[in-house]
Amino acid sequence: MQQTQLTTGRALRAIPILALLTFSLVGCTSVYVPSFIKIYQPDIAQGNIIEPEQVAKIQIGMSAAEVNQILGTPALRDIFHRNQRETYVFYDKRGKRKAFQHVLVILYDADGRVAKIEQSGDPLSQAPAQDIPEALRNPKQPDDKALAVPDTGSDSSAAPSPYSLTAPATSNPALGGGAPLEPTAPALSQ
Repeated sequence: MQQTQLTTGRALRAIPILALLTFSLVGCTSVYVPSFIKIYQPDIAQGNIIEPEQVAKIQIGMSAAEVNQILGTPALRDIFHRNQRETYVFYDKRGKRKAFQHVLVILYDADGRVAKIEQSGDPLSQAPAQDIPEALRNPKQPDDKALAVPDTGSDSSAAPSPYSLTAPATSNPALGGGAPLEPTAPALSQ
């Protein structure tokens, strides 16, 4: 009788331990969820937005600065071939649709000029439309009138420049104002 109680007591103590072990192992598994159950998948756009017009502007012999002016900063710069290769990656996934990916690789010669242009992935003609405002697509260059500095002349009625230096209105020695501090250590002579 006592033997049965010991065995039953051990079994009852083992149940919570086994349950804890089972639940911890189940937490490590991945469960397949069918796509019709998934409610929302956010749009993912990564890398550089590359358009066919931009790629058409790239010519053999252009400098890296000219390429960066047209395409922007590359997503990847090869650290093993410094200043010889720039990679522009365009990745766009809209919801549950198939992802669009295009890779543009610009190879430079020893002088830093475009030697070769390589493209792989989906054709740019199949790229999804981008929701980019027109102002960002084709930024306007400022005209000369906007950059001109207005002539202030000697007109005293004009407002003072916000960058002019003026003396403080009052000086309160209790707050640290007043005469500048004198150096406490003698200057080192050479």
